[in-house]
Amino acid sequence: MAEHELTEEPRSVESLAQLADATAELQALGAPFSYAASPAALPAAAFAAMESLWRTFAAGVSAFVSSHDGKLAAMAAALRLPEEIAVVADALPETGWGVIGRPDVIVSSGQPRIVDVNVEGLAGLFPLNDNLLRTHLAPGLRDEFRQPAMAPRFLMGHYADILRRFARCDTDLIALTIFASEVNGDHDFGRWHYELTIRELARVGLTADLVFLEDLEITKSGVFAGGRRVGLIHRFFEPRLDDAEELAGVARIAAAARDGLVPVFSGLQELILSNKSTLAVLSDERFTDELPRSLTGQLEQVIPWTRILEERHTRWRGSRIDLLPWAQANRESLLLKPALGYWGVDVLAGRELSPGQWSALMNSAVAGKEPWVVQEVLKPDEEYAAIFDGQEVRSGRFPVVYGAYILDNQFAGAICRYGIRGSRYVMINGTVGAVPAPVYWRS
Repeated sequence: MAEHELTEEPRSVESLAQLADATAELQALGAPFSYAASPAALPAAAFAAMESLWRTFAAGVSAFVSSHDGKLAAMAAALRLPEEIAVVADALPETGWGVIGRPDVIVSSGQPRIVDVNVEGLAGLFPLNDNLLRTHLAPGLRDEFRQPAMAPRFLMGHYADILRRFARCDTDLIALTIFASEVNGDHDFGRWHYELTIRELARVGLTADLVFLEDLEITKSGVFAGGRRVGLIHRFFEPRLDDAEELAGVARIAAAARDGLVPVFSGLQELILSNKSTLAVLSDERFTDELPRSLTGQLEQVIPWTRILEERHTRWRGSRIDLLPWAQANRESLLLKPALGYWGVDVLAGRELSPGQWSALMNSAVAGKEPWVVQEVLKPDEEYAAIFDGQEVRSGRFPVVYGAYILDNQFAGAICRYGIRGSRYVMINGTVGAVPAPVYWRS
């Protein structure tokens, strides 16, 4: 994959003022980042490479599912997930894996590799992509961002088409459904994201609103929210396995779906495969040695070395190792991640910790109920960007993580996230020193 084409900063103070005006909607919603003041552009060859990465990963997932005959409990056990998760995952109707997703991809030495799965209906940043692209088309900015032979990729039209396939009626309300507890920050994805999703869906002809699961009114004639008929529950809730009230709320929605009162998108089966344990299994010789050699080789190219943290022997670059003591001794080249984590919460870089801290955290992870994984650290290729914080521009080369957009099990584009804290820090996401920019593709 070739690097971003170097691009000059916006040409004038006026263009910076126009960028500030154009992003006013995002700022008003509380979107937690600064903005790229230069376009992110990748060649068509990079699109093909990410597309190939997705096909390989999806083939690996398909092989894993087939090896367990699609049985949720068997897959959960292989992924070392809590037993309860298989029961919860079966609560809602299945809507299919890979319909919507945004796996995280790092390009290291020109090779794209997937470092987090994030393939489920809760996957975010689709509306952000389209909103930022629209700001680039504002008067005075168009020439700064959309240059010759650079094609943007809008996504929400396809996203809306997927929702229409599941919805009962186009004119009914699409309920973006969360738990009421989320507004208190217990496990909130970000209110700004929900509001932006509502606005972007409205632009492509669908009416949506944010609805607390507890406020959904279930009657014999249908499901309602604030007096409006709900034609689709778009699940943005993820029940905690130890929260009886949340599980009861899911059961109530599940009963309504089974009774044909309302369709639900997306199902909870995604919980089984959307976590980091899936990367660990697809990287593990205990599974890959049973695959066709061609697929094993392809998976090795697109998934970094990842293992579920447990007492066992495994292989590192062809050599047999005792995993726990080896991971203790090689902390500077490893990450420790909660398999069921999200938004980078609790991701730990060994090189940013003392040996004692790393050892204590590893011991705690091994003893815990939920699985953790260790993953090799990749050095992201750095790309040029000009970053605008609303007052001034900072330009330079920054490490990058891409969010790969998946729609209908196909790679559809990407969003670039610049790590403005520099290459010393591993975490690059929307809440920790990242600046997003939609990717333009050069022909």
